[in-house]
Amino acid sequence: MFKTSSTLQKLILLLSTFIIGIIALIGLHMLFLNLIDKLDQRTVNLKAKLTIGEFIAEDLYKVRSDFYELAVTTTNKKGQNIIIDRLKKRIDLIKHKLDILENGGILNREIRLNIAEHSTTIKTVVYKKTEKDKLSLEAIDIRPKLEEIIGMTSKVKGMLTERKKIQMTNSEEFTKIAKSIRRFYKTTPAFFTRISENNRRLLYEGGIELAILQKEIDNKKEYYAVLELILIASIIFIVIILGYIIAKQIIKNNQELQHQQVSTRGILDAQPNIVVVSNVTEMIDANKSLAKFFDGYNSFEDFKNEHACICDFFEDINDNEYIKNKDYDGKNWAEYIIDNPNSAYKVAMKGPDSLHHFTINAVKKILSNEKFIIIVSLNDITTEILAQRKLKDLNDNLEQIVEYKTKELQELNENLEQRIAVEVENNRQKDQQMIQQSRFAALGEMLGNIAHQWRQPLSAISSTASGTQLQMKLDLVTNEEIEKSFENIIGYVQFLTQTIEDFRGFFKEDKKNIEFNITDVLNRAISITSATYKDNNIEIIINESSQSLNSFGMPNELSQVFLNILNNARDAIVEREIKENRYVHITAQIEDNENVIYFQDNAGGIPKNIIDKIFDPYFTTKHQSQGTGIGLYMSKDIVEKHMKGSITVKNKEIILEGKEYNGACFRIAVPKYTVNA
Repeated sequence: MFKTSSTLQKLILLLSTFIIGIIALIGLHMLFLNLIDKLDQRTVNLKAKLTIGEFIAEDLYKVRSDFYELAVTTTNKKGQNIIIDRLKKRIDLIKHKLDILENGGILNREIRLNIAEHSTTIKTVVYKKTEKDKLSLEAIDIRPKLEEIIGMTSKVKGMLTERKKIQMTNSEEFTKIAKSIRRFYKTTPAFFTRISENNRRLLYEGGIELAILQKEIDNKKEYYAVLELILIASIIFIVIILGYIIAKQIIKNNQELQHQQVSTRGILDAQPNIVVVSNVTEMIDANKSLAKFFDGYNSFEDFKNEHACICDFFEDINDNEYIKNKDYDGKNWAEYIIDNPNSAYKVAMKGPDSLHHFTINAVKKILSNEKFIIIVSLNDITTEILAQRKLKDLNDNLEQIVEYKTKELQELNENLEQRIAVEVENNRQKDQQMIQQSRFAALGEMLGNIAHQWRQPLSAISSTASGTQLQMKLDLVTNEEIEKSFENIIGYVQFLTQTIEDFRGFFKEDKKNIEFNITDVLNRAISITSATYKDNNIEIIINESSQSLNSFGMPNELSQVFLNILNNARDAIVEREIKENRYVHITAQIEDNENVIYFQDNAGGIPKNIIDKIFDPYFTTKHQSQGTGIGLYMSKDIVEKHMKGSITVKNKEIILEGKEYNGACFRIAVPKYTVNA
C-alpha cells in the first residue's frame, strides 16, 4: 500500500521533470529569439535612419533645382510664387524628417512609379529614437542652412521683383540688378555643395555604423546559438539523468511491491480467522478462511461472483450484541462498527455443519486522496458461546436443587409443631441451613452475573488481540496503537481479576463481627450486579454522604442483603416492562445514631395486598422456577438479628430529572460504630 503511494509519487516526479525540462527548453529558446529580435530591431532602426537621410538628400537636390529655376527660367510673378511655395513645402518636409531623426516617428513617403494604372506608392519608414542614439552634427547643421535657403529665396524674390519694375523704364539700372542677380547665384553652388556634403557624410557614417552593427549582431547571433545549444544539451542531459534515476527507483519499488503483495497474501491466508478487505461498496480481497468456511467455494473470486457482501450470511438471533442488518441509519454495517469503537459486536453465520458465532472487528485505514479501505476480522467464538450456554444450564440445575431443598424445608416446617419438643435444639441449625439455602439461591444469581460480567471483557480481549495481531502482520499499525491495545487488554484482565475477588469476597463466610464501611459493601454489591443492570438498560443513581458510614458486624452477610434488594428491583423493572427512564435510586446517610440506606426503584410499587407479606419465609411473587421466597426473609433475619438493625419497605413517589415516578422504597438501618460499642 505504502509502496504504491511512493511509486505514484515518483511517477509524478518523473513526469514533472520531463515537463519542466520541456518548459525550460521552450522558455530558453524564446529568450534567445527575443534577444536576436532585439538585435535585428537595432539593424532595422539604423536602416530607417539611413533611408530618412537618403530622402533628405533627394529633397535637398530638388530644393537646389527649384532655387536655380526661380532665377533662371521664371519671368512672371505667378510662376515665381509657385516655385517659392514649392520650395517652402520641400523645406518643411526636410524639417519634418529632421524632427523624426531627433525624436523618432513614422514617415510616409510617396514614391513615383512608371507603371500603368499604378503611378505612385507610399513607403512607410518607422524610426524609434532611443537614449543611446545621437543625432549627427552634420544633420544638426542642416536645419540652420534651411533657414538660410529661405532667406536666400526671399532675397532673390526681391531682386527679381525690383528688376521687373525697372525693366521698361531704366535700362541702366535693370542691367545693374541683373548683374547683381548673376553674381549672387555664382556664390550659391558652394553653399549647396556644403549641404550635400554634410548629408552625404551623414549617410556615410550611418553606413559604417550599420556595417559595424551588422558584424556585432552576426557575432552575437553566433554566440547565442552556441550558448543555446550548450544550455539545451545540459537540460536534456539533466532530464535524462533524473529520469533514469527515478525510473530505476520505480522499477525497484514495483519489485518490492510485488514481493510485499506475495508476503501479504501469505500472511492473510495464514490467519485462522476470516479477514475481508472492502471499500464499503464492494469486497476487494479476503483470505482463504472465507472460502474454507462457506462450503462450495474454491476461492474468494468464486465467492465474490455470487455475493457482493459477507453480510448476506448474517443471521438474526434476537440479540442486540449481534450485527444483523446491512444498514444502520444510512450507514454500512462496517462503518457502524467503526463509529462505535467502545462496543463489542458479534455476528452469527451458518456454516456447513451448524450455526457459528464470531466476534467482528472493523478497522478503517486511509490510503491517500480521501481513499480508504476497511479491514474486517471475524474470530470464531462458537466454543465460548457453547460454554456460556452450558454455564446457564448449570445455573438452571442449581435453581432446581434449591427448589428441591426448599420443598424439603416446607415439609419440615409443616411438621414443626409436632416435633417442636425434640427440635428446639435444632433451631439454630435450621437457621444456618436456611442461610445455606439462601447462598445456593444466590449462587445461581451469581453465576448469571459472572456470565454477564465476563462476556463483554472476554469478547473485547479477543477482538483487540486478533485485530492487533492482524494489523501487525500487515504492517498497518504503529507502536503507539500496539501499546494502546496492550493497555486495553491489561485493563480488561484487571477488571476480570477484580470481579473474581468481588465474588470470592461475597461468598466468603464471616467468622466474626468486625468494623467495616457500609459504602464499601454497597459499592461491591453494585459492582456485582452492574453487568445485568447495564444489559437491561437500568441506571443506578447513588447519593452518598460525605461522612464515613462505619458499622460493626458481618459485612459479607450485609452485602447479601444489598444484592438481594438490587436483584429484586431489577427483576421488578424488567417484569413490568418499564419502557424508558429505568432507575434505581440509592441514598446512604446518617440519621441520628444509625447508618441508613434507601433503595428506591420506579417499577410502580408493591401491591397493597402483599406488601405486608414480603418478609415472610417462602413468600415470593416470582414463578416457582425463579424464586424460593427466602431472599427477603433471610435479609430481614440478617439485618435485625445479626446487625441489630431494621429493614422496612413502603411504596413511595420520587422525582428524577423533573419527572415523578412511583416504586418500592426499602429502608435499611444499622447502628453506627462507636469505640464503646
